[in-house]
Amino acid sequence: MTRQIGVERAAEQDLYEAALYLRERSPQRARRFVQAARDTFVFLAEQPQIGRRYLSSHPRLQDLHVWHVRGFDRYLIFYRFSEDTLFIERILYGTRDIERILES
Repeated sequence: MTRQIGVERAAEQDLYEAALYLRERSPQRARRFVQAARDTFVFLAEQPQIGRRYLSSHPRLQDLHVWHVRGFDRYLIFYRFSEDTLFIERILYGTRDIERILES
């Protein structure tokens, strides 16, 4: 069974902002990043259990998982999944204040 992939608005914005940042340094790297993120979404839809659970005491974040963008290990994908859908919640650079961002 192939899960559908839903990308939340905040994750779309994260992807866009990361691509803009990378494009300033290298347009090719930005294109590779966007493609790698989309390829990773497909991979996660097939194997969502591969990501580790994001540990948080915040009730809204209890079922959140995290995995990196392939080839861009410092960019983290935060997601949830059900039997039929993978929900991409956020895509964040690893050095950001992730806990604050996710809890807000």
